[in-house]
Amino acid sequence: MNETIRRASCMTAFVALLTSSAAAQDAEVPQSGPDALEFSVENMDLTADPRVDFQRFAAGRWLDRVERPAKLAAFGMAAVMQERLSTLLRETMAKAAEAAATAPKGSPAQQVGAFYAAYMDTAARDAAGVEPIRAELDAIAAIETNDDLVRYLAHWTETAGFPPLAAIVPSADAADNTRYALFALGGDLALTRLLASVYDQPEHAAQREAYRTYITGTLKVAGYAPGREADLATMIDALEVELHAGEPTPAERVDPYSRYHPMSLDELQSQIPELDLTLFIASLGFSKPDSIVLYMPRYFPVLSQVLRDHDMQDIRDYLSYRLIRKFSNVLSTDFDAPSQAFLATMTGVEIEPTREEKALALTTESLGQPLGQVYVDAYFSKAQRERAAQVIELVRAAFLARIPTRVWLTDATRTEALKKAEALYFKVGYPDAWIDFSGVEIGSDPVANLTNIARFDWQRTVADFAGPVKHDPFSAPSTLPEVINAAYIPAENGFQVPAAFLQSPVFQPDMDAPVRFCRLSAVLGHEMTHGFDSQGRNYDAKGNLRNWWTAEDEAAFTAEARKLVEQADAYEALPGLNVRGAQTVGENMADVGGINFAYDALTTWLQDHPEQNVEIDGYTPAQRCFIAWAQLWTEKTTDAFITNQVMTNEHPPNNYRATAALQHVDAFYEAFGIGEGDPMWLPPEKRVRAW
Repeated sequence: MNETIRRASCMTAFVALLTSSAAAQDAEVPQSGPDALEFSVENMDLTADPRVDFQRFAAGRWLDRVERPAKLAAFGMAAVMQERLSTLLRETMAKAAEAAATAPKGSPAQQVGAFYAAYMDTAARDAAGVEPIRAELDAIAAIETNDDLVRYLAHWTETAGFPPLAAIVPSADAADNTRYALFALGGDLALTRLLASVYDQPEHAAQREAYRTYITGTLKVAGYAPGREADLATMIDALEVELHAGEPTPAERVDPYSRYHPMSLDELQSQIPELDLTLFIASLGFSKPDSIVLYMPRYFPVLSQVLRDHDMQDIRDYLSYRLIRKFSNVLSTDFDAPSQAFLATMTGVEIEPTREEKALALTTESLGQPLGQVYVDAYFSKAQRERAAQVIELVRAAFLARIPTRVWLTDATRTEALKKAEALYFKVGYPDAWIDFSGVEIGSDPVANLTNIARFDWQRTVADFAGPVKHDPFSAPSTLPEVINAAYIPAENGFQVPAAFLQSPVFQPDMDAPVRFCRLSAVLGHEMTHGFDSQGRNYDAKGNLRNWWTAEDEAAFTAEARKLVEQADAYEALPGLNVRGAQTVGENMADVGGINFAYDALTTWLQDHPEQNVEIDGYTPAQRCFIAWAQLWTEKTTDAFITNQVMTNEHPPNNYRATAALQHVDAFYEAFGIGEGDPMWLPPEKRVRAW
C-alpha cells in the first residue's frame, strides 16, 4: 500500500495501457532486427538532411516500412520489448498451470499456475456470474449511515485494495523517511490516471458518452433492471467528474510540496465533517495519530460537497458499480464487451486482447513478485545483472564528473548536489530477498484469490507500520522484475532497473560502444537526473523533502527549466494539440541529463579504448550515438493514444523525445554540421545547462 504514496518516475509510463488495450500476435511484432528498432542504417532515410529533420534522417525508412499492428495503440521500443516478454511469460504461466497441482503449495510456481488456471477457467466464471461478489454487494446494500460507510471503506481497503471515495494509508514521512506517517487522500476513481482525460471532456463529448455507455453495459451484465442502468450511468459519471475536480492537476502531481501538508486530525476533520476520520483510522487497525498528512489539498471539501449532494442510495449505487468494475475481469466474460468498446474509443484500437494476454496483465498486477521470481529464475542471469551494474557505474562517474563543471551553481548547492549524487543507490534486475507470499491461499476461485492477495498486502502494511521504515525493492507496479521500465524513487534517492528492461533494443551484449552508451546508459542517466529535476531536486541525499538550494541557485534552476517548458509548449503533437511543457518538464530534463551523461561516458570510454573510436558504416561514434537515441524513441501511434497521453501524462510523446533532448547537446551540432538558421538549430542561450 505504501507504493500509492511513493510515486516513482517511470521511463515508459504507457506500457500498461498498451498491453491492456491491445495484444499483439507473435507474428505481427518483430522479435529482432531493424524492424524491432535495433540500431540499423536500414532504418535511416539517407535522402533526408539531418540539419532539417533529424528524426526523418535517423528513422525515416523505419517510419515508411513498419506498420503499427492493428492490435496496438502505440508501436515502438516499449511495445517490441513487451511482446517479446509477454511471449515468454505466457508460456511460463501455461506451464505453471499444468504443474500447479504437484508443485509445492505456496511456491511461486504453484501460486502463479493456480492463479492463471482459475482465470482461464471461463466456463466456471460464466456459470458463477456475479455470485462470487454477492456477499460484498449485500454489505454495500446494508450501508445506512456515514459511519457504516466509513467502516465499509476500511473493509474495502483490507479486502480489495485501494478504496473509492477516500483513503488513509501509511507511508514514509516525506520530511523524515525514517518514520511512517498516515496520509489522507482521495480514493481511486474508476478510471485510472492513464484514462482520466475522460473526466475533463464536455458532458456530450464522445469519450464521456463512451464511458456512460460502458457503465450502462457493465451494470446490465451485472443484472440491473432495464432502464435503471442508464440512469445510474448518468449519476455515476457526474459524481466522478465532481470528485475529479478535487484531484491534483498533472502539473501539480509533479510538485512534491503540493502533496505534503501535515496537519492535526481535527484540522482535516473540519474539511470532511461527514466522515468520522477517527473511526476510519481505528477501523483500519491504527491508533489515533498526533498528525496526519493531507496528500490532495483540494479533495476533501469536494468530497464533502458530493456527500451532501448525493443521498446514501447514490453512494450505495456508486460503490456497487465500483465493486463490480473492480472484479469484472475475473467474473463472467460477458463483462468483456463493454470494456473493450470503451477502450477502443480511448485508444483507437478495435481488436480485443487475447485471454492469455489478459491473464498475464492480471497476474502481473496481482502476483507481481511471485511471477517475477519465476521469470528471473528462467530467463535472467546473474551475469546480466552484473553487466548492467557496470554500465550504471560508468554513467554515475560521468554525472559526478559533470557536477563540478556546473558554473551556475554556488559552492554550497554544488556540495549538496555532489553529496546527493554520491549517495544515490541503484538496484538491478530483482530483489536480494523476495517478499514471502507462501502463506497466501491461491486456488480455483479467482475472486477469492484477489481478496486473499489484498488481505495479505494490507496485513503486511499494518505490520510494517509498527516498526522502522521498510523498503521492498522491485515490489511497486512500476518496478516489478517482469515490467518494462526503469524508475527513480525520490523518497529513497535511488532507482531500480527491472530484469525485463535489460533486453533489445535498449541493451544487447554485442552492441558497439556508441549504441550501448546512448541507449541503455542514456536511459539510466535519465533516471539519475530525476533526482535533480523539477521534482527530485526537492529531496536531499537521504531522500527527505528538504530545500537544500540557495535562493540564487533556485532562481537559476527555474530559468533553466523554463527553457524546456517553452520548447515543449511549442511542439505540436497533433494538429492543434501541443505538448504541455509544465507537465512534462521533469521527464524532459531527465532526457537531457541522460543523453549528456551518456555522451560524456562514451567520450571517456573511447579515450580509454581508442581501438573502438572508429567509424562504422561511415558514421563516427558521435553520429552513431545520436542516431541510436533517435531511433530508440521513434514510435507509431493512434491519434487517440497521443491525445490521451498529452492530456494526462508527465511523459511527452516518444517522437518528441527522439530529437528534443539532442538539441541541448553541443556535440550533436558538431556531429552533423548543424548551424544557425537550420531547422534543427536551437540557439545556445536556449539550451539547458542544468546537468
